[in-house]
Amino acid sequence: METKQKEIKKEAEPVKAKKVRIRIIGVGGGGSNIIAELSRKLKDFSSQKVDFVAVNTDNQALKNLPTTVKSFPFGSNITKGLGTGRNPEIGEKAAKEDIERIKNLFAGDRDLYIFVSSLGGGTGTGATPVLVKIAEEMGLNSMGIFTLPFSFEGKKKMDIALKSLERIKESLNACMVLPNEKIFSIAKGDISFNDSLNLLNNRLSESLEGLLRTIYMPGLINIDWADIKTIIEGKKKTAYLNFTKAKSTSSVDEITEELLKNPILEYPFENAENVMFNVESDKSLSLQMLSLISEKISELSPNARIIFGLMQNPKFKNDIGITIFATSEVVKEEVKKKEKPKKKVVEKEEEKEVEIRKNALEIKEEEEKKKEKEDEEESIYEIPTFLRKQKK
Repeated sequence: METKQKEIKKEAEPVKAKKVRIRIIGVGGGGSNIIAELSRKLKDFSSQKVDFVAVNTDNQALKNLPTTVKSFPFGSNITKGLGTGRNPEIGEKAAKEDIERIKNLFAGDRDLYIFVSSLGGGTGTGATPVLVKIAEEMGLNSMGIFTLPFSFEGKKKMDIALKSLERIKESLNACMVLPNEKIFSIAKGDISFNDSLNLLNNRLSESLEGLLRTIYMPGLINIDWADIKTIIEGKKKTAYLNFTKAKSTSSVDEITEELLKNPILEYPFENAENVMFNVESDKSLSLQMLSLISEKISELSPNARIIFGLMQNPKFKNDIGITIFATSEVVKEEVKKKEKPKKKVVEKEEEKEVEIRKNALEIKEEEEKKKEKEDEEESIYEIPTFLRKQKK
């Protein structure tokens, strides 16, 4: 009898919910530096939830990282631990040589892998396509955050970065692209180069922190991991992630403008397929404010599936914080490409109209000349015969 009761009690115990685990991987020198900053700013999330790994061919650079970041050197047979000399071909070769070791990066049953790289150099540009391909072949959920070079770094470096980006997109569920050039839109005055990069990192860390709170903190209207998976489901998606904080007395237009216009990340909301937004505030937030914010987002993305969450957070006293995460399959560049033929059609139509007007004018002139000739002939016959003979 006692044994049976124990069995019943064991059966009645609730099943423990699986904890979502995320790994953020910085590839190359630039990617490693970005995640080093992110690890400092996201220290409130334990390593059991989020961990950071720097992957590089430069062993010396890995030694300078904070203790919050794990180091993963690779390609030592090719690079001797000295880096790639900004050569992406060497970066790719080094990654391919160490594929079996690199697979260990994806051990440990993580739910999401986020790759971070500064494209245009050697290791990040060459190795990232190899890493994301391995993740894809292992059937893992993956996202990417990539920066593009400044325009003053030259066209060749930009071309190398964009070529790598196209390869990377093929294997990822979704990615965000942050052009370094956008830093000029948020930098004020004579700011140093390091401080300008910190502005980019701060903006990125705020957005990632908002997403992590959405995943890990319970809400009145909860957004769970299954919702996030819905957002990133598929391949080659363009993603938008942003967080904004404002006074709860701010107007809806002010809040949504800040939320939907990230100065470092352009995004065509009219093409969004999935939009998730999570609102954090204290108990004073009004239902009308929530409704108006939701309406604004729906207006911009009329065809999107909207996922909405609400969280009471005591840290947001008299404030409102909103995290938005959206994905689409159509990137802005593709939209522009589709619009170009329309312009040509319009130009052809305008040329056709000009030609029609030209032809009409010529016909009119011919008719006028013909009429003048007829009038002249008629006027001749109106003159008496004997006068016409004299005129001749």
